[in-house]
Amino acid sequence: MSVLQEQAVQMIGRLSDDNVSFLIEIIQRLMLQKAPVNDKLFMPPAESMRAFDRLNEARMEIRQYLPEDFDPDRELEEALAEHYESFS
Repeated sequence: MSVLQEQAVQMIGRLSDDNVSFLIEIIQRLMLQKAPVNDKLFMPPAESMRAFDRLNEARMEIRQYLPEDFDPDRELEEALAEHYESFS
């Protein structure tokens, strides 16, 4: 066992059971193990792609309601300038 691993084991040994449980959950998420079905934070790759496709379809549909010369970068820049103008 490396020095770093030994240090981690010693630190874990000083934690309460609740904190060890929390640490295990964090480690599992970091290791990208398959998340439970009810876990909203992680999706299987196929489901993620379907969600991305739905989002992309929605973006295309929304474009029909925007003016042809709509520039989101310009809109953001103008909104930020207007917002921060009040602080000057």
